[in-house]
Amino acid sequence: MNAPELLDLQNRQIESAYDTKPYTSQAFSYAGPGHLRAVAHLYGMQTVPLAQARVLELGCASGGNLLPFALAYPDATVVGVDISSVQIAHGRQVVQDLGVGNLQLHALDLHAITAEFGQFDYIIVHGVFSWVPPEVKQAILRICRENLSPLGVAYVSYNTYPGWKAGDVVRDAMLMHSHGAQDDDERLARARAMLGLLTDGLAGENRLGSSMRAVVESLNAQSDYYIIHEYLEQFNTPCYLVEFADMAAQAGLAYLGDAEPHGELAASYGQNVQLHLSLVALGQPKVMRQQYLDFAVGRNFRKTLLVHERHADATQSLPEQERLRDLRFACYFENLQDDGQGGQRYLSQRGRELRSNDPVLTGLINALSQAWPQSLSFDSLCSTLGATLPDCADLEAAVLQKLFILFRHGLLHYTLEPSPYDAPGQTANRLIPGFAYLHQHNQDPAFTTGCFNFWHEPVRLQTEPAQTWVLGALNESFNIRQASQSLAKALQRGSVPGPNGQDMSGQRNLDAVAQSMVQRLVAGLRRCGLVMGSPK
Repeated sequence: MNAPELLDLQNRQIESAYDTKPYTSQAFSYAGPGHLRAVAHLYGMQTVPLAQARVLELGCASGGNLLPFALAYPDATVVGVDISSVQIAHGRQVVQDLGVGNLQLHALDLHAITAEFGQFDYIIVHGVFSWVPPEVKQAILRICRENLSPLGVAYVSYNTYPGWKAGDVVRDAMLMHSHGAQDDDERLARARAMLGLLTDGLAGENRLGSSMRAVVESLNAQSDYYIIHEYLEQFNTPCYLVEFADMAAQAGLAYLGDAEPHGELAASYGQNVQLHLSLVALGQPKVMRQQYLDFAVGRNFRKTLLVHERHADATQSLPEQERLRDLRFACYFENLQDDGQGGQRYLSQRGRELRSNDPVLTGLINALSQAWPQSLSFDSLCSTLGATLPDCADLEAAVLQKLFILFRHGLLHYTLEPSPYDAPGQTANRLIPGFAYLHQHNQDPAFTTGCFNFWHEPVRLQTEPAQTWVLGALNESFNIRQASQSLAKALQRGSVPGPNGQDMSGQRNLDAVAQSMVQRLVAGLRRCGLVMGSPK
């Protein structure tokens, strides 16, 4: 078998794997064009505004990472490509059902994409690079050069060493034990059986024991399709950052930074890491310093931003704190009860607890949480805090410092221009376009396009049957009073069950029950950033 025939066979095997076991196509906040534009700004890179940007995603599955941007920016051009015709067909149906006119999905081998395919301002390649043959890797980097506009940014994610070393051992063991299986179900059962040996069956003298147990623990919480596509596929080839950067350089591309830029700051990992990195990596170039940091923190995944090589010398080595002044910010924290240990307690959307008695930091958190899901500019935050802290010396410097703390811990959304929630004349009382449809269809486990908000986050809102009915009945128009009245009638008719599945048909005076259920639903919608404006 010659090289082209081998590559064709490998591509058909990859296509068959994803056709047979499609995975849920989600949005990723760090891989949204708005986020990429803001991050590029922090590194000193000028990029194309979002409103009419051209966006391409390679390996888009059913388009779940493109839908939020396409719906939020109807004048933008959005294109997705995937080798799986099954996933593309599913995505096209969703696009048709939602009436998304600016999103096109193509079932294509990446080698079919040439310069004639067009130029794009943002190219996204998430969860592809490590899982394809070397020839496809070269095609990805070629596309990122040939099809990237002059001010374009390409995002490529991949598994990295040293963090993936233990994962390699676990993967080898799973592949060995599942060899000869007749189908995916048997392969999966054998692979999971091996996980038992790699936890409870490890000898105490195994020096890799703690690392392997950590990998297995994370795998035990993962879905079947994740294990099949991450650990049991033919290809999974991690690399060091310096190796990836070298491949990119050979393709005419330069390393800009990471899509989660706070992860490139040594200070994010403590003073010891910061001090020793500054000593060991003194005088080293940008990529080498980051490679040393990867060794220090055991990083196993990178989300790299690439630009044309001519921009390399004009960009910053690290995200610049002063440039935060140019951004707009958003976050949502839940206030926690005082536990008597001092300081105000908050819980972030991602489940991280924060405690502080600093008036500037708590003022920022309260202001941003109250505005959520809308964003606030640096100037508006200074103005808001200035009204409550009139005696604060050098308020702007204090606000910038506290914003940088939240940024460094990955607790902020940020954008270079007003978010979709901030658009002039934004109609209130409206659900995110497409959410009611996607939420309803996601009740079916076979449906493979996830829900999202306009901060490009995946959203998993748990609802009772009656609340799901409310979302479907009212679709994108959402009025609390109207919703409560409609639900009360549906409960009385027996069309939907009440709380805890209770049959309430024929009962009277159900307004209070319906109102309580709707209010809980609204609180969840707001917390997840699914409402444009404030429901009434």
